[in-house]
Amino acid sequence: MNLLRRIKAFIVRDFQLAISYRFEFFIKILWILGVSTTFYFIAQLASRGLLDTANYPNWQNLLTAWLTGLAMLNYFLVGFSSLANAIRQEQMQGTLESVLLTPINVPTVIISSSAWAYVEATFYSFLYLFFGWAFFNVQYQGSFLLAAFFLLLTTLCLACLGILSASFAMVFKRGDPFAIFLGVGTALFSGVFFPKEMLQEELGSAGNALSAINPSTHGLDGIRSILIQGKTFTEVQPQLLVLLGFLAVLLPFSLWVFSNAVKKAKRDGSLIQY
Repeated sequence: MNLLRRIKAFIVRDFQLAISYRFEFFIKILWILGVSTTFYFIAQLASRGLLDTANYPNWQNLLTAWLTGLAMLNYFLVGFSSLANAIRQEQMQGTLESVLLTPINVPTVIISSSAWAYVEATFYSFLYLFFGWAFFNVQYQGSFLLAAFFLLLTTLCLACLGILSASFAMVFKRGDPFAIFLGVGTALFSGVFFPKEMLQEELGSAGNALSAINPSTHGLDGIRSILIQGKTFTEVQPQLLVLLGFLAVLLPFSLWVFSNAVKKAKRDGSLIQY
């Protein structure tokens, strides 16, 4: 009986800790909803059989669409989670204060803290595309250089969202809620696992709006159009201009928020807290 009481005490303690971060608790519930919704649409794909390539031109081959989607998702996830994770790790190790009190400027801290995560993500994302080509005869078209440029632009946009997530972690010591929310949005609304048009068909204008405000939607659409349909620079200009617009707004805003988060943490003396 003593054992059961002790187990119960630990469960109650951990439950109270979990729900004390209400936003994170709520976002995790949304994550489950997002995963369930994703598999609903995948099931719809299976029930429909072959897709109408006129309506879903980037889904002429499901394996190619999924491999490009997974490769980009792997990279995008790093974009908006690597800095927040690095900040949390520095907080846990007690080294964040010493890093931020050095004469290193904010952009340098941001780039340096995330550098290895991007190197690792580049390698693993490449493997998705390489294994598809080497073992499953997946054929890619168009300019890989242009696709890489789209990947860079999209990653920069998502990295800006990652900077906002890191700012949240800096002040509130919790970065996961933002990462989970962005992860659900990217996987569900950008068309990683199923055509984004299906979401728009189900949700109407709301689905269209949710896809439109997500930078990864335009990035993945452009990359797939290049690698699957072989589109040229001129043909993917609309997606390119949207990404440049996102970057022009998000980059200065995220750097401003992060700088203020650092100042607040220094002022409050909370850099060594976690």
